[in-house]
Amino acid sequence: MKALKMNVMRMGEFAWSRMEPKEGKYDFVWLHRVIEKLHANGIDVILGTPTATPPVWLTEKHSQIFQINENGLQMTHGGRRNCSYTSKIYREYSHKICERMAQEFGNKPGVIGWQTDNEFSLSPDYSQETKKQWVSWLKKRYKTIDNLNQLWCTDLWSQTYQKFEQIPMPASKVWHHPSLRFAWAAFTNDMIVEFQDIQLASIRKYSKLPITHDGMPQQQVDYEKLFKNLDFTSTNNYHSFEAYDLIQSNYDRLRGQGMGYHWLFETAPNFSGGGDKGQTWYLHQIPGSMKAALWMNYASGGQGAMFWLWRQHRAGQEMVHGSVLSAFGGEVSNYSEIKELGEELDKSSEFLMNNPVAKAEAAVLYSHESETGFKFEEYASGINYYWDWTYRFYRAMADAYIFRDVIYSSADLSQYKLIFIPLMPLISDEFQSRLKTWVEQGGTLVLGPQSGYRNEEWAQHTNHFLGNIEDWSGINVKTIIPIGAKRRAEEMPFLIDYSIDLNIEQSEASLWGLALHTKNGKVLANYNGGAHDKKPAIIENKVGKGRVILLGTDPGKPALKKLLLYAAKKSNVKPLATGDEQVVIVPRQGKESGFIMVNLSKNVKKISLNTNAVSFENILLNTKILGKEFELKPYEVLVMKTL
Repeated sequence: MKALKMNVMRMGEFAWSRMEPKEGKYDFVWLHRVIEKLHANGIDVILGTPTATPPVWLTEKHSQIFQINENGLQMTHGGRRNCSYTSKIYREYSHKICERMAQEFGNKPGVIGWQTDNEFSLSPDYSQETKKQWVSWLKKRYKTIDNLNQLWCTDLWSQTYQKFEQIPMPASKVWHHPSLRFAWAAFTNDMIVEFQDIQLASIRKYSKLPITHDGMPQQQVDYEKLFKNLDFTSTNNYHSFEAYDLIQSNYDRLRGQGMGYHWLFETAPNFSGGGDKGQTWYLHQIPGSMKAALWMNYASGGQGAMFWLWRQHRAGQEMVHGSVLSAFGGEVSNYSEIKELGEELDKSSEFLMNNPVAKAEAAVLYSHESETGFKFEEYASGINYYWDWTYRFYRAMADAYIFRDVIYSSADLSQYKLIFIPLMPLISDEFQSRLKTWVEQGGTLVLGPQSGYRNEEWAQHTNHFLGNIEDWSGINVKTIIPIGAKRRAEEMPFLIDYSIDLNIEQSEASLWGLALHTKNGKVLANYNGGAHDKKPAIIENKVGKGRVILLGTDPGKPALKKLLLYAAKKSNVKPLATGDEQVVIVPRQGKESGFIMVNLSKNVKKISLNTNAVSFENILLNTKILGKEFELKPYEVLVMKTL
């Protein structure tokens, strides 16, 4: 580890049976020994709570802590994350082990932080214990059964309930009411938060060290809720070199939560593998790609990154997973590249830590609630929220080099001049009110497509298609035609013609098409052909000191890039650069200033920076760079300090 310049080790998250081999009999001698040995060699430790894998003495004594699936089958010992978040017994034992760990290591030299559990998943439990909590949750949320019936319109299909106890826990084998399914997802997320909050209270009673959780991309867990009570953000990213552009948004999202430096808690040093078939997946196959993947994290505001795992398992699950050392102690194929990464971080860490990521003036919204909703109501057939949100919309902004945060609806909007909200059907009354005020005070809101048409029960608005948004934006929806994520050959294309001053070539509408109308706004694009022929597809309207640009459809990425650049110019937001796509460009500002650039591609990329600076120090190579034009080699990384 020292040879690779590694200085942090994460451990403990699956070791409950070693920490408490018998009930109430704790053994931390081995863990103290490891922590002390690491600390003596300049390596700190982040401890994980071991609640994802309870010991067999506990599961034998209290088998009721295991989840029961929707078919009535109960999980058994031997896996991970297979206990019920709602189980009072499981919660109590989890509290005990977390509290005991905090007592033991809360002030231990060399321990610098905590991680709760491991990769919480939205795996619901169907026990009677959960049923009672479900009923209690519904009563707290809806107050009366008549109120629930009215909000959900349960007269449809004779679903009317006389009491909360009659409301089922929805199962996949039944076509359940969408409001019921939406509420069930919210309830399950709330149970995860409750379970984590027990751990937080147990740890904070004896330790002041920061706590996080290792989330993952494209999980159904609502990380906006889960991270609210944590101290810093982190994620686990396992991704192949072909998907680096997909992963980039996750780092912008961690930073956008405004909790300081984030961490990459797990990534593979080479390849990933596991599952019940022992499969493997290439992650960093091309030379230089692994370093570029890790640098994407550091460039975007990451303080640390950790590999899963150090040494390959000698037995058990995930033996095929990539590692830094093999089970027999040998160095893995790209060991030298891992060493190069350590040397590069050693050269650049002072610059990185003293000069945090500059504040973004633009943002794009990500919504876990919407991700949940799209799983049971696509409206535009074939949509996949994470992939479509990323490749259709996030990448349009990123590849236009409009520097942005990815934010949740709970974010403070005041620092932003431009906000883009695609694929967000549910815009709560509270968030809508803050958006309205922000726009009136001068903000530019690019709204849609597929945003604002559902209320907080995942039901329809009855005053307008987009509810009150149409009143204050001055833009109305007349009709809708779903198109889908991919047009069938038999269907005619809906084309889009743009206002001549935009200089955008004709493109094809996708996902869906709203026919829009405005009294005072400016039509930026019209449909060409089909039932919406010559009707407005995109409209801009002034609202107070700001403006709303409503996208009635997905115009395609090339057109959307130009539309976002148009919105950025209107907002006085200056793009970081022009040039080829798929380059991470992050400005740094502190005692000094500069840029970090990472080529995410196996192809050469040419970039021209929009900056007044004309001279930089290349920190990794200790050389001087003159000019603003750059040609980045495949997976090249530049850490540049302005001179």
